[in-house]
Amino acid sequence: MPAAVNLYKVRGATDGSRELFLSIQGQKDQYQGIWIVSPEGKVLSGRHDYEDFDHGSIELMETIDAGLRKFGPVEPRRPRTANLLPFRGAGVQADGSISLALYGRQMLGGGRNTIPSDVEPAHAWLWDGALRPDGPIMIDSIQLQADEWAAFAPRKLEAGATWSLPEAVARKLTRLLSTSSDQSCMPKPEDAKVAELEASVESMEGGIAILRFAGRWQMMHLVEGDVKRPTYGTATAEGSAVYDVEGNSMRSLLLVFSGTIRSGRPDAPLNRTGAVAEWRAK
Repeated sequence: MPAAVNLYKVRGATDGSRELFLSIQGQKDQYQGIWIVSPEGKVLSGRHDYEDFDHGSIELMETIDAGLRKFGPVEPRRPRTANLLPFRGAGVQADGSISLALYGRQMLGGGRNTIPSDVEPAHAWLWDGALRPDGPIMIDSIQLQADEWAAFAPRKLEAGATWSLPEAVARKLTRLLSTSSDQSCMPKPEDAKVAELEASVESMEGGIAILRFAGRWQMMHLVEGDVKRPTYGTATAEGSAVYDVEGNSMRSLLLVFSGTIRSGRPDAPLNRTGAVAEWRAK
């Protein structure tokens, strides 16, 4: 596996890397450059200076080939596919926690009749035309602990029952007000100025309850803590869930967000956003 070595730091290292480097340097003495080393620490090939910098890539390939010849036959890898995030948006973990799958992006259009009151006239064109995506997608997830996930379940299993989810749970969903996957740009729960999520049982039939959700959020996030780079966001959300009455468990959850964001600088235009949080039982 390739690794870069800081010669100034490795000389004073105390974790064994200093001894390894001294051994490598002792086998092929060069101040810096490239060493190709076996897993056992044996130097197979190396290069310090290039004879012709215009053809340095060729000389590097020759160094690699020399190392391979000395190492001997290499069996081809047989990689196996694996789901590295098996619980993202699906299933309940052993401790009762779940992971909501999040998706969001900036949007355009929707009609000028939907323009928020704080949109500058010069930017009204952003609402022209049909509602459509604009720019790259944000992909993320939120981990809900067992007690937080339980807050989505109805308190009373009867049509018309209502309840409010804890503010701490609603605050976790503030991440959906961002259109960027960059963690420095994503709002944190404490950035929420408003975080409210209400729920109700819409209907019950055949052992299944249909739940409805509605919420609203406002946030202000400082990008990398810089007071000169504030991001303001607002959103409302509606959603539904399927609840198994007999099994006393959720089958699915979908929340759809619609909002606006003003990113990174005070004079930035107010842009439309859309986002989704989803989960399903395995």
